[in-house]
Amino acid sequence: MTTYLTNHPSFSALAVSACIFAPAPLFTPLTPRLLLLHRAQTESSFRNLWELPGGGVEATDPTLLHALAREVFEETGLHLTRFVRQVGQGEVLTGGNERTPIRCQRLSFAIEVAEMGDPVPGGLRPLVSAETPMDAEREGMAARGLSTLEDIRVVVDPAEHQGFRWVSEAEVRDATCLVASGETGYFAKKRAGWGNNEQGEVKLVFEDQRQVMLEAFAKHTI
Repeated sequence: MTTYLTNHPSFSALAVSACIFAPAPLFTPLTPRLLLLHRAQTESSFRNLWELPGGGVEATDPTLLHALAREVFEETGLHLTRFVRQVGQGEVLTGGNERTPIRCQRLSFAIEVAEMGDPVPGGLRPLVSAETPMDAEREGMAARGLSTLEDIRVVVDPAEHQGFRWVSEAEVRDATCLVASGETGYFAKKRAGWGNNEQGEVKLVFEDQRQVMLEAFAKHTI
């Protein structure tokens, strides 16, 4: 972090965020799904808003990528295994006060995680019953206990997030989304601020992040 800030003196802090897509065989139709986290109602800032997994880079993080791996694990329980690409050119976040202003650079990355990864070196082994590559991948994932999105074990810290959801590009673009996965019934909807309604607006912590998500969808391949 020190090296980055030295080379970019206009910034006083760094942050990272992750674009994590669910494997194609886990949803029908084959529409990519991106992981969003729902901030806790008890948070002192940005309560009940939605965001990508991520957070601030700490001085003890050897690199930005180490920081992202740490943040992803802390916020979702998922283990980063591969960086696919950087998404966007970085966003500028400002805060603080007149005496101690903060100007933060946030970088976003599309990543893969071990919980959805390929346990076979060199790729999935086609199964005899598989007629297409997608069939082979679907059967391979079923062998690992992954048949639906609900089988992906995302574990959020209730002190920071009240739930999560795998959203489609249409949901991000149209700013509509069902209440967070993992929360059911009246109280979950009340916590989300949507009363008894089944749907509500996806209000993001930072609106600029919506463009990052849309770029991630545009570059993602199934």
